[in-house]
Amino acid sequence: MACALGTASLGLPNEALARNKRPTSAMLADEGIDDPRLRELPRRHRFRLALMTDYVRATKACNVDGNSCTRFHYAPLLLDFAYQLQFLRYAMVRPSLGLGGNVGNNRNAVPVAIQPAIHAGYQGSLIGVAFGYSYIFAFPANANATNNRGGLGQPALWNNHAIAGEVSVTSKIDRGALNFGLRIGGMRTHLMHFDIDRVRWFTVVTATAGWFFGPRKRKSRGLPATR
Repeated sequence: MACALGTASLGLPNEALARNKRPTSAMLADEGIDDPRLRELPRRHRFRLALMTDYVRATKACNVDGNSCTRFHYAPLLLDFAYQLQFLRYAMVRPSLGLGGNVGNNRNAVPVAIQPAIHAGYQGSLIGVAFGYSYIFAFPANANATNNRGGLGQPALWNNHAIAGEVSVTSKIDRGALNFGLRIGGMRTHLMHFDIDRVRWFTVVTATAGWFFGPRKRKSRGLPATR
């Protein structure tokens, strides 16, 4: 009997280990279950709807006495429609079109904005890095327009070409993905403001917050597991 008890006691740890062993990805696949521990690859075709804003610190104007000055800021707020193609596993290209209006304090000079753009770069399951070009069509351009409340003349930024680098974070939620991005670059513009009428460069900062939609997800390819 003592021998039997000893054999049983030796067998208990093995049985406990067998019960506590985590199933491998191959085991789950055999059962038709996706392994939630594997981070999925980005989908090949994705549509993104985002809220986007650009910011440009523009020129300053002062009244005749010079005792009151206003710094103007160009800040279009846009609804951005984008399509992102994922290829070569982690490469991506994303054309987009933004539509909206200027919420900065020179909105009387350039009230409406249309922004076609294209970006390309790296897109992983979480982090993305890209470089791109945008054309910011600000219209109508009414240089030195005022707010009709005694304000100073506002600058018009016309024919805007922007190039910028972008860093983004994408977090999968259910069948979609939440995306946040930040771009920093330069914008070449035709500046018209009182006696200024020339082409110059401004720093432009862009922030985006959006949601990715997409069709069937691509299968994650994990390392082969042994049973």
